[in-house]
Amino acid sequence: MHAEIRGVGIEESEPVSVIVKSENSTGLSIHIADYAADVSGSTNSAEDAVAFLEIRGGKPILRVWADINSDEPTHIIDLSGAHVSCRYPTFKGNLYYIDHDGIKCHICDFEETGETAAAMEKKVLDQLWDDRLDASGCSPHFEYEIVG
Repeated sequence: MHAEIRGVGIEESEPVSVIVKSENSTGLSIHIADYAADVSGSTNSAEDAVAFLEIRGGKPILRVWADINSDEPTHIIDLSGAHVSCRYPTFKGNLYYIDHDGIKCHICDFEETGETAAAMEKKVLDQLWDDRLDASGCSPHFEYEIVG
């Protein structure tokens, strides 16, 4: 696949030629004009790419050549942490405090992402809990469900 990509940001730039090429069904190579040996499409190979994506041991691995003088990749990135199963759950709920008389008082609704319920509670308390409630002896109370 050949594409023209324009710069992003304040300064406008001329389009840059990029080629993404399948390498014998073993991976995808990315070639950028003036960053690879040739982006005309005639002599591209994984060796002259700026990046190469492959699957090794069931994991997506991205190899990057950030230095044109390096024969070996300057960065090897295991992308398995980007799998959807690694996404933290989203908790939706309400934060209350219990006052001196044991009455539950609503502070706010929340929707937060956290690795665990304890991590979510810490995040919500850090953002929304008023230290004056601690000073007056109130304790936090959560009611929540996992929604995503």
